[in-house]
Amino acid sequence: MQADRDPAALRMALRVNPELTDTKTDPDRMPEAGTLTQYIDYACAAAEAGVRELFVDVGQIPATLAERVDLAGRFLEGVRQG
Repeated sequence: MQADRDPAALRMALRVNPELTDTKTDPDRMPEAGTLTQYIDYACAAAEAGVRELFVDVGQIPATLAERVDLAGRFLEGVRQG
């Protein structure tokens, strides 16, 4: 049965629970684990694939609140720069 919805009008959302690493991981491990740069590249590729909402949960990263805020800011800046 048709739902009378336009698939092109649907917005795709993606949630990522990052495990940040100091060194680049195998691309097959993304988005499970990777460097900040790999997560930025992943977010840009997701946007190109049609993802319109990306939630990156940095709350589970073992870091202080200030470090998480800094990380989120660097992530956003990297995504904006493309």
